Amino acid sequence: MSQVLIVDDEPDIVNVLAEILGEEGLDVRVAYDGRQALKAMTEKTPDLLVTDLMMPRMDGHTLIREVHANKALRHLPILVMSAGLLDKGLLASGVRFIPKPFELDQMIGQILELLGQRRGSR
Repeated sequence: MSQVLIVDDEPDIVNVLAEILGEEGLDVRVAYDGRQALKAMTEKTPDLLVTDLMMPRMDGHTLIREVHANKALRHLPILVMSAGLLDKGLLASGVRFIPKPFELDQMIGQILELLGQRRGSR
């Protein structure tokens, strides 16, 4: 079972995504800022990181740079969901971006594609 770590300081977004991804057969963990996410990833590396950019304590740009600097995590696929702008250097490093507000089907499709899965395949 693929594991996704969702990082966003908006509980409504986290809860909706976690519920729908759980229905897709994914194991979902959540964090509400970059520091919590890094701690969670040291405990168990997810198969995909989905993160917002604008968060308290540690923003998404810093989180992504920390992930890329860590040998154990640098291979991790990352999907950014944000109303903010993603640093072009991060896009060049293979990070995917989906702007908020997003269509839920589009978001789920991107996540499943990054995990190499199809909708409803468990």
